[in-house]
Amino acid sequence: MTKGRNGYGSYGELFNNSNTNDEILEEFSKDLKTIKICKEGQGGCWNWKTKYNKKTYSNGKTVFRNFSSYSSAILNDGSVILVNRYNHNGDCSWTNTWTQTDDKGNPVKDANGNDIKVSSSEGRCGSIVVDVNGAKGPNQLGADTWDLDVYPEKLGAHFYSFLYNDKLQYENYQEGED
Repeated sequence: MTKGRNGYGSYGELFNNSNTNDEILEEFSKDLKTIKICKEGQGGCWNWKTKYNKKTYSNGKTVFRNFSSYSSAILNDGSVILVNRYNHNGDCSWTNTWTQTDDKGNPVKDANGNDIKVSSSEGRCGSIVVDVNGAKGPNQLGADTWDLDVYPEKLGAHFYSFLYNDKLQYENYQEGED
């Protein structure tokens, strides 16, 4: 609705560097029944941690996602939504670079002891994350929280096979496990 109301030819026109995450969320809120908007960095709408859909590690310990600093909004049905624009100039093309890690989230080093960096070309404009029941549990991607990828011409689900087999797939775990 937001794309059509504004006459955007693609989602890239809304999710580009000329619009902040707060501005993007403000545009979406015109088409949603929003009861509270929380600006980026101020917290308040998404104030809990969210589990990944499967155990995810950093430095040997399981970790959760922390969305508290993102532009977010509480909708009148209790769900919470956030938006995250990726760094691009409107065409949604950018390079994602990260440190390679082993299966326990420890950095992989080269022969000189330096972290190995990995890069990939991306075509996503940003993401929209929705927790359908707000702060109520389980607060886990793939269970009650969904990460939608925003591409220039479509929205796509991020890693969730339930769209193909009608089964929720997530792994129960606690933060800080080995």
